[in-house]
Amino acid sequence: MGRLAVFVGAFAISCVWAETRGAAADDGRSAELLVAARAALGGPKLDAVRTLSASGPFRRIVGDREMEGDVELDLALPDQVKRTEHVGLPGGPTMTRITALNGGEFWTDTTNRGGGFMTRFPGTDGRGPSEADRERFRQMQQQRLERELQRYQLAFLLRSAVAAAYSGTAQADDGTAHVLDFTSDSSTVRLFLDQGTHLPLMLTYEDVMPRVMLRQGRRGPPDAAELERLRSEPPRKVAFELRFDDYRAVDGVKLPHRLTLGASGKPMEEWTIERFKVNPTFKANAFAKP
Repeated sequence: MGRLAVFVGAFAISCVWAETRGAAADDGRSAELLVAARAALGGPKLDAVRTLSASGPFRRIVGDREMEGDVELDLALPDQVKRTEHVGLPGGPTMTRITALNGGEFWTDTTNRGGGFMTRFPGTDGRGPSEADRERFRQMQQQRLERELQRYQLAFLLRSAVAAAYSGTAQADDGTAHVLDFTSDSSTVRLFLDQGTHLPLMLTYEDVMPRVMLRQGRRGPPDAAELERLRSEPPRKVAFELRFDDYRAVDGVKLPHRLTLGASGKPMEEWTIERFKVNPTFKANAFAKP
């Protein structure tokens, strides 16, 4: 739990941004800032990126427990992504979970080792999820991954299918950031760019909080009490903050090698990227369901 306390403390004292202020008519400011940010990240080399992969260890907080594992992320623009997580609890079970988009096709695969690990969005009867529940959950997973793909493209490559709008500046103890809003379908992703370096510092957005139930050492469906508790807690949207740090050049492109994710001001996850590959060549079926 010592490392967990360090993680929580580091997140709490890292850049806390004040309310956006000074918003005014865009007047081309958003385009100007994006040009400067793309130049800071690599200019023509950034524009030439079509595929990207990243891998490294992560830590995740679930309740009062800390989970550790490794993540492999593969991107092929514009509409392919595969995220592979190998995760476990100290001395407990382990799990490998793959979620992927191959164009319009979504698929997922999970392998548990060492007993029951977790249950997400269980159904409404004592025997577990119904087919309707499974399809509803599958659609929610696909929509979540589609939004994640859009955020990855914006965070790493400054690419978005929607136009940016200049929203002013935000202030923290260690500097000032320009703020750009990307709004679609009544949802806004807010990008913070360092005023001096023009590097992306953070994305903020609203999304549904995943509901995860640890069930270490147990098999089978959740019992009636567990189901009733989850039924009484409908999915809720919260404010997420995804922060970027430790930029390094990889084949002429600057990429963040540490990402921290929080929700409503509380830390959730830290990912240390040990290896990036710029424009890797994927096999023809790399994103297809096996």
